[in-house]
This record gives sequence, structure tokens and C-alpha cells, in this order.
Amino acid sequence: MATLPLFDLAHYLPAATAAASTADWPGAARDNGIHTTAYGLSASASRPRYAQRTDLLMNDSLERLHLSVWLNDAAQIDTGRHCVRAARHDVVALHLARAPMRMAFGGDNHHIVLTLAPALLHQLAAAQAEPFLARLRHAGGVHAQAGQARVLRAAHELQATLVDGTASALLREAKSLELLALMLQAAAPHPLQPALPASRHQARLRQARELLLRDLANAPDIPTLARACGLNAFQLKQGFKALFGLSVHALYQYERMHQAWQLIESGQANASEAGALVGYSNASHFGAAFRKQFGLLPSELKRRAVVCTKHQ
Repeated sequence: MATLPLFDLAHYLPAATAAASTADWPGAARDNGIHTTAYGLSASASRPRYAQRTDLLMNDSLERLHLSVWLNDAAQIDTGRHCVRAARHDVVALHLARAPMRMAFGGDNHHIVLTLAPALLHQLAAAQAEPFLARLRHAGGVHAQAGQARVLRAAHELQATLVDGTASALLREAKSLELLALMLQAAAPHPLQPALPASRHQARLRQARELLLRDLANAPDIPTLARACGLNAFQLKQGFKALFGLSVHALYQYERMHQAWQLIESGQANASEAGALVGYSNASHFGAAFRKQFGLLPSELKRRAVVCTKHQ
């Protein structure tokens, strides 16, 4: 490990002092955005690209927490005692100290990171902080789990505000705090929640989610999805609820409605086109489902998006 380059994240991620240049970072960064509050909570959207597997050492001389949501590709984290692989759509908690961890990256590592001191987590999260930190200490300072749908949504929304040069500091702070709250909530065990499946079972459930969301217009039914991943229907339904916090249908419906919202709001599709792209052949059924999810009709969103564009 001594031959690997060492990067102190105190100089590369937001801190109280100005961050060093990332020119010598091994991944080619793009579309990055950073926001730091006056009280020390930092958020960064990072999209480094690695042409080949890249191994390096990381530490943080400020001994902060790094809470990340991985939106694309993956990384491997080796503390010397524990080795964790962060997959796409995973949430990773790291408590980096002066002793370095070995990291391996590859591909387009698109992720959102919240950075804060443990003392600040106590101030912000009150009673939620110590149980979270205790579980992280028990895990050896690194923990990864599948990201729930609402956490992934909040991460995408924060990413959008960080790279948008017109977004206000207040909005960036609000989105950072929302993501932090949802990450802590998702990490807390529910007294009625069944134990999470073993790692091999988790891998099959993640595979099932990828297949479910691969084509939002033509999702497989539960028996087909279960067979494709080596599970039975009961294991699939129970595992989805335990691992992702939503049923199979609820997760699918959540993702297709948010995809439709993005298509309409961005101007890529009108209301009827967006409905067809997420699998609705009946425009009224799509409109009813959209209004149930968001409280307004697709056509109302389209009119609002047009008004906003004219006033920019």
C-alpha cells in the first residue's frame, strides 16, 4: 500500500479552508458542483472518469464523515480489516481519519457526497446521531447499503442544484439537509422490519431492481422477475420491502412517474409522449397516476415548465 498515491480529502473536498486544486486527481472530473454551509456541512457532486481501474489511498486529516450516494459505477473500499464494494445505487458511510483506506475506482464514478464532522452530526441530528455513529464504528468505519428510492431521488435533486449555477445557496443547503435526514432515517433499523437478506440475496435483489427499471415502458411481472434472479415470488416481494423500503410495484411506479416528470419538465416530451414512454397507452390513466403522485396533471406541469422557461 505504501507505493500507492495518498490523497488527503481535507484538501480535495469542501472544508473550512479553501480546497486544493484537483488537477492532480487521477480521474478526469466533469460537471462537479460544491456547496458548503457556514456551519460546516458540505455537499459535492462528483463525476470523475477512470479509463482503467485506479487504486489509491485516502484519508481525511480533519477526521470527518463522508456520506455518499453512488449514482453510477462503483468503488471498492479496503480498511485493512474490512473490504466493502459500493455498487450503483448504494449509500456508503465512511468515517475517514488520519489512517488511510485503500480505494479502487473504475468507469464513470458519479456520486454525491455529504461531508461533516461527527460533532456537527450530533448538533444536526440529535438523538439519531449516536446510534448511527455506533453502527459505523462497529462496521469498522465503512458501511454500504442499498439506497432507498427516496434517498436516490433526494441525491439526484441535490446533484441538480449543485451543478446549476443559478440555484440559490438556500436551496442547496435545504437539499443537503434533506438528503442527510433521509440517509439517517434509512440507516435506522425499524423495530418491525425483518432482518436484511444475506449478501448473496442482496445481490439478487439488486439485480431484480436493475431488470425492473431497465425499461420503464415494459416491466417484467413478479414471477418473471423472480425467476430471472433466482428467487421465488415471496422472496422477491419480502426482500424488496426490506432492502429498498418499497414494494416491487411501488418502486416501479415511483421511478416511472419521476421519469415522466423529468421528460415533461425538461421539454423532451409532451404529456402524452411521456406517458407512452413510461408504459401508459391510456392518457387518462397516466394523468390520474401522475396526479396521485404529484398533485397536478401532466398538462399543468407542461404549462408551468413553459412559463418558467419564458421568465428565465
